[in-house]
Amino acid sequence: MNRRTIMTSLTAAALLASLPESAGAHQAAGDEALVSAWLENCVSSWAAGDADRMFAMATDDVEWVNIVGMHWKGKAEVLAVHRLYLNTMFKGVPLTLKSIESIRSVGPDVVIAVARWSVGQFNPPDGSTVPASDDRMTLVFRRTANGLSLAHGANVQINQAALDAQQAAGPPPSA
Repeated sequence: MNRRTIMTSLTAAALLASLPESAGAHQAAGDEALVSAWLENCVSSWAAGDADRMFAMATDDVEWVNIVGMHWKGKAEVLAVHRLYLNTMFKGVPLTLKSIESIRSVGPDVVIAVARWSVGQFNPPDGSTVPASDDRMTLVFRRTANGLSLAHGANVQINQAALDAQQAAGPPPSA
């Protein structure tokens, strides 16, 4: 992680931690079902190579950060890259939702979810082979009259060796 990423993460964590409990740190009724439906639609859209269906319930200003740090802004750009990648390097690559790790409201109109995926082996444009992996995705939804609409997605590949080392070390000391 570079210094900018660390500072941005610490700032975001501090801001979230400063929200009062009444700012929506709880899960609203129905959020789990709405997030689950969005994720299941994502899996079936991925399998069908259908980016338009995948992002049908996204805001016009949606942003997406992929596992190698590319950052796309706006629905047109997010759709364009997903149309391309779903029908080339991810065509036929299995995507499985393993779990929804957390869902929480952070205000009356924002829901954050963290999901864990299993992604099959694929070949990016450079011709290399990326082995099957587990990924963790953070999704930020905005409440709308039609339910939850995706406003931001960020996907990271889980480093299994780092995860194993963390689990072997046990929980961090409490402050």
